[in-house]
Amino acid sequence: MRCGGGIQTHVNALTLVMRPLVDAPVSTAVDRTDAELVSRAQRGDYDALELLVRRHKDAVFAVAYRIVGDRDTAEDVAQEALLRACRQIGRFRAEAAFTTWLYSITVNAAREHLRSERRRQARWERQTVLETSPAPADDPVLDDGPLAALLRELPEKHRIALALFYVEELSLQQISQAAGAPVGTVKAWLSRGREQLRRLAEEKGIV
Repeated sequence: MRCGGGIQTHVNALTLVMRPLVDAPVSTAVDRTDAELVSRAQRGDYDALELLVRRHKDAVFAVAYRIVGDRDTAEDVAQEALLRACRQIGRFRAEAAFTTWLYSITVNAAREHLRSERRRQARWERQTVLETSPAPADDPVLDDGPLAALLRELPEKHRIALALFYVEELSLQQISQAAGAPVGTVKAWLSRGREQLRRLAEEKGIV
């Protein structure tokens, strides 16, 4: 199987992303770097591609959740992002870190969902906001207290910047690449996002 093209690739990628983690075989390449795994995946190594998905699927879900604010929707967005990454792995040229490239795909998938949702709401003349599902108390990806709820109240661009900077600990340059915005713009998003969070926290009595 060659990664990055054809119906069979799509079917294999879908199977890879959908398969429960517990059922996935343990790869012999577990200690290899992302760069090594990407190189092998681009040469048609399906096990390397699978390990990349297993290694980064939780982080992709976390980024998606911070942007869309709903667990079920985030799962759909993360699955779509991972599918795109599998199909497009042959296009990755290591001009940025693999994780930055993957987060860029995730951010775009989340933005597309939000735009689609806004159009759907406009068609039906709804004035409601996206519902959010409470996070399980034992989920380390989501259980971060009231700040998670406040984050969901911010504008999309500020939410993306704060999530990538504080949750995923990306640099300004990496966020710039992932979000497709200049570094100066990212700095402004972070500054305004922090100020909005502080104001919301004060309004809701969260110290």
